[in-house]
Amino acid sequence: MEFGTRLREIRERVGLTQSELSEGIAASSYISLLETGKRKPRPEMIEKFASRLGISANDLLVDQSSQEMALNLNMAKVAFSSGDLGSARDYANLVLQHPGIAASSHLEASVVLLQVRAREGFSEGLLDDLERLFKGNPHASPDLRARIGNEIVRVCFQFGNLGMGVQLGEEILRDDAETWAETEVVELLCLLGSCHFHRGDTPRASEIVSRALALAEKCKSPKAMVQSYWQSSMLAESRGDLPLALSHITTAMHWSKLAELSQVLPILNDNAAKIMLDLPNPDFKRIHSLAESAYLDMSSQNNPRYAAYACITLSEVELRLGNNEEALMYVRKGLSELPSEIPGPKASLYSQEAKALFRLGRIEESKAQLERALGHMEKMAPSKELALHWGEIARVFVEVGLQDRAILAYEQAIAVAAMSQAEQEEFADINF
Repeated sequence: MEFGTRLREIRERVGLTQSELSEGIAASSYISLLETGKRKPRPEMIEKFASRLGISANDLLVDQSSQEMALNLNMAKVAFSSGDLGSARDYANLVLQHPGIAASSHLEASVVLLQVRAREGFSEGLLDDLERLFKGNPHASPDLRARIGNEIVRVCFQFGNLGMGVQLGEEILRDDAETWAETEVVELLCLLGSCHFHRGDTPRASEIVSRALALAEKCKSPKAMVQSYWQSSMLAESRGDLPLALSHITTAMHWSKLAELSQVLPILNDNAAKIMLDLPNPDFKRIHSLAESAYLDMSSQNNPRYAAYACITLSEVELRLGNNEEALMYVRKGLSELPSEIPGPKASLYSQEAKALFRLGRIEESKAQLERALGHMEKMAPSKELALHWGEIARVFVEVGLQDRAILAYEQAIAVAAMSQAEQEEFADINF
């Protein structure tokens, strides 16, 4: 806001005329020239006008409403980082409602709102909105473009659109990421590696995650160390190297605590609990404690996707201990809190519920939940993740005595894995 405009607004707000403000200081015509922008104020005049208006010279010079907008924007970003999605949304909306908002501030606030939508599980139109911001603002700062670009790939992964995540992530890595900060590049590499891994392209995922690890070790950013060791743990687990997987997830947890990454640590705790479940002679008390802590933290952070996965871990612990009612309670808690827009966790939860119901002798209910799991799996594109879901549900069919259905499910798992591999090879032929 120009000085003259601000001077007029404050003068009118305190109820002074131009003559009253100028009395004993300058001619009233001088005030008119200042307010119309035809004169610039001398420093000694600013002090006198400010005193007459009952404010400091700095208050007269600085547009407090712009300061307030900048503060609201920072509050929105901090609230989002801390998991307070409601406050993040409120502060971002305050910024967007500001009449004199700059284009860069409008873009930043819009990104926060889209990030909030993603964390709350509302996928409709989300990817289109993010792509529109990314493509429509090629001259935005590298930091802001990195936030949008990484969010695009994260949304693809979060809502199971792995093929799109691979395509867009590879394009962003090739065309845009060279101007980003190293920590943001590590985040992109890890997200892209996750998409490749869950699609079934483990070699490309390993290549990308190795690059992320090297870059993280170079910059020693806690956030980068967490992300790269986390992804490396996933790859080690997929190879069956559980000790290495646990070692890497423990390293990620260590860096997460150092950096006080409160949103990430609960997810790492649950991942560690899942790995420990498959080790010989698992410590169920320790595993339950990790998973329960993860569930409570993720629920308080309004992160229903990962809270649901923690419920599955807790349910599996109780099943192995023979506590079938408790196992059913945990899986239903996860179902009650998970939005319907996220099919992957829904399929896993219904499959887990079927196991608990069968153990309780409720056979027909168990079969019904298996059918519901299948219904959610139909919404998922071919990927390694979907193949794993088919394998998981096949094992449940075996447990409930439906051998024919189990065979069909295993065949479907093989077919989906083959489809995913074929798509991956086609993508590689086009892009590499």
